[in-house]
Amino acid sequence: MNKRQRNELWKEYRTWPKWYYHMVFDAIETGQLFNDEEEYANGMNIIAIGQYIHKISILIFNLMVNHGHLLASATGNDLVNFFLYAKKRINAKLVADGHKPLPDDYGFKLVRIEDERQLADTIIYIARNPFKACSNLTASGYLWGSGNLIFSDVNRLFGKVQIKDLTDKFCRETFKTRIKLPERYYFNKELGFILPESYVVKGKVDKVLKSSWNYCHRIIRDIDAYVNIAEGLGESINLSEEEVNMIIKKVIKDDYKADSILDLGVDDRCRLAIVLKKKYRLDTKRISRKVRVEYDILKKLLG
Repeated sequence: MNKRQRNELWKEYRTWPKWYYHMVFDAIETGQLFNDEEEYANGMNIIAIGQYIHKISILIFNLMVNHGHLLASATGNDLVNFFLYAKKRINAKLVADGHKPLPDDYGFKLVRIEDERQLADTIIYIARNPFKACSNLTASGYLWGSGNLIFSDVNRLFGKVQIKDLTDKFCRETFKTRIKLPERYYFNKELGFILPESYVVKGKVDKVLKSSWNYCHRIIRDIDAYVNIAEGLGESINLSEEEVNMIIKKVIKDDYKADSILDLGVDDRCRLAIVLKKKYRLDTKRISRKVRVEYDILKKLLG
């Protein structure tokens, strides 16, 4: 997308009415948005301050190493202004720390949430992002976002003070702003950022997801919703061996009324391979190993 096209898109975004939107900060192909914990903490403060300035009601967000996700209720105009504020502040920190600045054309996508199902799917997608990127963490064990607030009391374990207990000088130096933040906001001195419990909309995510069991079940097993959103955003699909095995088992059972890949003939295994390639974008070598059809045959079949 060139600069003119991007500006036209943002101009359209500015006309969108107040509603629920999934905001996705572009992934950086070379370099990172956040290079260390100090930069992540700075990012967390940028989200906290930006949502306050621009009247953004955040349901859930996660900051990843080279992109970010945020689900919020706001007008399109406020979201564009919020992004421009965040981009300027993140870029300033990168440059101050000696890293490459953000590309001039660095942008974002907005996706309108059409119904309750899409709202739930998007919450799960955003919550899954750290879970997919950090194999040593659970979805709720990630610091740099608000996923740890979903069906959780863990925030009560954080050491925290309220903004009203911090000096004006400390706030100016830490938050890089003279804007007076709400005195009730909580700040963690050890982590160095305003805690999301201070401003993320309380209760909405839990209500949409209905129960902690449903949330955990969907995080692990609702792979199709994850794939559909990733495709819509143009993001890569990264599936673990366990997830691929679950997909194959489900397709075999639903479409072929069979229990094992060994129960399928070669023709059906090739049809299964086509599904794995087209819908889940698996690598052909991986598909070959999973469906037990020679790689050279699948290469000709799948292209």
